[in-house]
Amino acid sequence: MKKLLLITLILTSITTYSQEEKIQMISKFDYPEDNREYIMGNFLGIDKLDFSFTNSEKLIGKNFKITLRKYKNGEIEIEKIVINTKGEGLPTIKKDFKFSLITQQILNNEKIAFFFPGFFNKQIFDVNKKFKDGTMLLREVTGGDEKINFEIGKETQIALITPPNDNPDKGNLGYCEVSKGNIDVEKWYEKYKISEFFLIYLIVEE
Repeated sequence: MKKLLLITLILTSITTYSQEEKIQMISKFDYPEDNREYIMGNFLGIDKLDFSFTNSEKLIGKNFKITLRKYKNGEIEIEKIVINTKGEGLPTIKKDFKFSLITQQILNNEKIAFFFPGFFNKQIFDVNKKFKDGTMLLREVTGGDEKINFEIGKETQIALITPPNDNPDKGNLGYCEVSKGNIDVEKWYEKYKISEFFLIYLIVEE
């Protein structure tokens, strides 16, 4: 009985230690508490996701890249490295690594901006005129859990910008149906036939 209890305690300790050692990325929508700001943000079609990391001390001093890929008919139309700290001489990761992503679709354009302590990056991309203002929305890709495991040296999807499902025969019309977690582009496009969308990726270099 004592041996069984000891084994149980050891296994519990190992599991707890492993969980504590993992890095997880946390993504949360930033909804203004002020009702006026909330209304204005919705009217203007502005979305904001805040990103942070557990065990972020493991990331200190490392460089990172953010890559944005625009897809058209299931294929990459544009691939752009929007932030490359090593290549651009930008600051490496400091303590408590955090940043925000803000998007807005207006006048056949998608505005995408990344905000870090001390610097920001803004991009503008053309989108098909069939998508009216505010049709494309920013979606998190954590599957509703707000957290996903994050590995140093591995490119990780962090956000999706998409219109709702284009094909009512393939699933529920809406944004929740098409953003349930990590996107396997080939299978995802085959199911939903969404003609244009954006995926954003982060890699922290080893």
